[in-house]
Amino acid sequence: MILLKWSKNELLKASGNTVAFDEQITFGKEAFDRLSHLRGLRDVTVSGSLHYNSDDDRAYADLDIEGVMIVPCSITLEDVEVPFQTTSEEVFAFVKVSEDEDVHECKGDVVELLPVIFQLILMEVPLKTVKPGIQAYPKGKGWEVVKEEDYVRERADEIDPRLAKLRDFKIEE
Repeated sequence: MILLKWSKNELLKASGNTVAFDEQITFGKEAFDRLSHLRGLRDVTVSGSLHYNSDDDRAYADLDIEGVMIVPCSITLEDVEVPFQTTSEEVFAFVKVSEDEDVHECKGDVVELLPVIFQLILMEVPLKTVKPGIQAYPKGKGWEVVKEEDYVRERADEIDPRLAKLRDFKIEE
């Protein structure tokens, strides 16, 4: 398993205090156990570099993440594969930082990218996904899923029952 983890000493020993990486990563099924909006990931590739700056005791990561996420269809709940690609610049501090800074605090002297990568992927999950080519919408006893266009067309001719009595109202002169 690829950890994408470096200690401060490893970064100091690297050429120019910079480590480049291009890795294919996988996440175990347990990562998705508590997530209803993401069922899985495949073909996830992470590339970029991690640079340590000794002046401010921080590491700077440039990340490029791409792959395929498996999410439920909003209508049928069937699996839908959605490709994604995101880039990010993340900052890791080896010292305590204030809460208003957008910086990840390192545990000990280790920069760990995997949890940050997973969070970046979670931010790419679409709110609504519809599987292309749905022929039949689900229905059950007393309910059914309908297309929005059909619903609007059906409701256009219907009069609001609260205003139905106004139809009988005649203005007398």
